[in-house]
Amino acid sequence: MVVVFLLAPEHSFQRNNQNAFQGTNIMMKLNDFLRYEISLKIDYDDYFRLIYGTRYLLEARLDANRQFIAKKSIYGNSRKKAVNKAVQWYWKEFKGLIGPAHKVMEVNDPYGEVDYDDDFACNDLGNKYLDQATIERVIEESDGDLVRDEREGTEHHPPNSVRRIKRRRKKNVVIAPRLLQSPGGTIYYRMTEASQKSKDGKVVCRRKMRNVKLASKTLEKALREVERRGLDKKVAA
Repeated sequence: MVVVFLLAPEHSFQRNNQNAFQGTNIMMKLNDFLRYEISLKIDYDDYFRLIYGTRYLLEARLDANRQFIAKKSIYGNSRKKAVNKAVQWYWKEFKGLIGPAHKVMEVNDPYGEVDYDDDFACNDLGNKYLDQATIERVIEESDGDLVRDEREGTEHHPPNSVRRIKRRRKKNVVIAPRLLQSPGGTIYYRMTEASQKSKDGKVVCRRKMRNVKLASKTLEKALREVERRGLDKKVAA
């Protein structure tokens, strides 16, 4: 018997039985309260190979590039934990049938955890499997230090989402609470720009910090400058 599927762009499949996503046995711990979203980009032929193997994807949409887009929610106490769960889930459910995870899977960054600074590590799991919007943002934040990682990689050694093209700068040194000094001697005051906010026990906005450059060159003068400028009073509510 030949089964013909007539599909138009944005057509959705919704099969509640025999569903690969619903069949996932990922137990959510009490502290895994942050919600992230996995996106899978599945080639047209690969998607139907899954169907013929009696596996069905929830809300898989056919886009203009003849790729099916499937989404799944996953929970963790950080993006790094969520990505780790996502990778384990992917290989358990699909075993590479639709391609290596780094080629088909993305995990979003709804809480702004992927933030570029001098200590940004491209190979940190929390900075991998980035969605396109986050890749573009972090590359812009890096001011030329990062580019998209387009290396091929392998199944066991996948490439990162971004890679560094400039050598990492030397780290600032903490000389007092909230005071940092660069290798060149410039002193910065680390100020809270936005406090962490929670609603119904869930984090809706993570704390954001900003380094304010000081004119002072010694610790004693820097402390007086912070007090004079009221920087220690400008903590966001």
